[in-house]
Amino acid sequence: MRKYFMDNLRWLIILVLFPYHTLLIYSGIGSYYFNVANNIFANAFILTFAPWFMQLLFVIAGIATFYSLKKRNTNQYLRERVSKLLVPMVAGMILVIPLSIYFGFLYSGYTGSFLSSWANILTNPANLGNGLMFGPLWFLLYLFIVSLLALPFILKSGKRNFPIEKHTMPKLLLLVFPLAIGSYFFNIYPEKSVVEFFLLFVFGYFLLSDDGVQEKLEKYRWHLFIPFVVLTAIYVSITAGSIGSGESAVTTTAVSLSTIIAGFLIKIWTSLLLWVGVLSLMGMGKHYLEFKNKTTLYLSAVSFPIYIFHIVWINMFAYYLLSWIPDQMVVQVILIMLLSFVFTIATIEVVRRIPGIRTIFGMRG
Repeated sequence: MRKYFMDNLRWLIILVLFPYHTLLIYSGIGSYYFNVANNIFANAFILTFAPWFMQLLFVIAGIATFYSLKKRNTNQYLRERVSKLLVPMVAGMILVIPLSIYFGFLYSGYTGSFLSSWANILTNPANLGNGLMFGPLWFLLYLFIVSLLALPFILKSGKRNFPIEKHTMPKLLLLVFPLAIGSYFFNIYPEKSVVEFFLLFVFGYFLLSDDGVQEKLEKYRWHLFIPFVVLTAIYVSITAGSIGSGESAVTTTAVSLSTIIAGFLIKIWTSLLLWVGVLSLMGMGKHYLEFKNKTTLYLSAVSFPIYIFHIVWINMFAYYLLSWIPDQMVVQVILIMLLSFVFTIATIEVVRRIPGIRTIFGMRG
C-alpha cells in the first residue's frame, strides 16, 4: 500500500525551498550566487530548517527505495536512478544553473551577455570544484551517489528491512551518535557529508520503512516533536544573531583536547536536532498527512522538477525586484516567493509537453 504521508512530506519540504532560498539572499549565511543583507529574521528562518529538512528527504528516499525494490529488479532500479537523478542533474547544470548564476553575475556588475557567461561557466573546471555549477542540484548528486553506495548493502540483506519491535525509542535515538561521527567524513560539498546522508538513507531503508516503527513514531509523535521544537528554539536563539558577525565559539586555531571535545559536543547537538526532527516529522506525517487529493497528487508528481527549476525564477525576480522596489524587504520576499512559484509551475507545464526536453528533466507527459 502506498504511503501517501511520505509523498506529502516530500513535496511540503520542497515547497519550503521557496521561502528558504529567497531568504538566503537576505541572510548572512549566503545565497546561491548573490547576497544583499544579513537580516536576523532571515537567519532565524534558515537555521530553523537547515539542520533537518533536506536530511529528511534522504530518509524518505531510503524508505521509498525499500518499496521500490519490491516491484523492480536491480537493473530497473539503477536505470530509474540514472533517469530520475543523474540525467536531470546534468541537464540542470547545463540548462538551468548557468541562468541562475547569470543573475548573480548581473547583480555583481557583470555587463556581458548570457551566452558569454554560459560559455565561461561551462568551460571553467573550477566551477565544479567550488560547487558553483551544482547550486541546489547538489541534492540530486548526493542522492545518486548514496543510492549506489547503499545498493550492495541492500542486495546483501535480501532487500529486507529489519523489524525492531523490541527496540525502544531511546535505542532508536542512539543512532544520533553514528550520525554525529559520520558527519565529519567525505564532505565533498561544503557542510554536506556523504556519510551522514548515506546513514540517513540506510536508516530509512532498513529501519523506518518498517510498519511497526512507523506506528511507534506516530504514537510518540508529540513526545518527539516538543523536544524538537525546544532544541530548534535553543539552536536558533544561540546562533542566529552571530551569523555573519565574525563571532565564533572558537577563539584560537590551536587544536587541543578541549576544543576537540567541544566540537564533538556541538556535532552531537546538531545531529540530535536533526534526528529528533526526522523522527518527529515522520510521526506527525503518518498521523496527519496520510491522505491524497488532486492537489497533493499533482505536487507529488512535480516535486523534483520544482526542485530543479525554482532557483532560476527566485534569482531572476530577486534581481529585478531589488532595484524596482528598494528598501522593501517584506514586499520583495513575498513577491519573489509567489512569482517564482507561479513561474516554476508554468515552466513545468511547458516542459512536460515537449517530449525530448521533458525526458532529460525526468518528467512524464
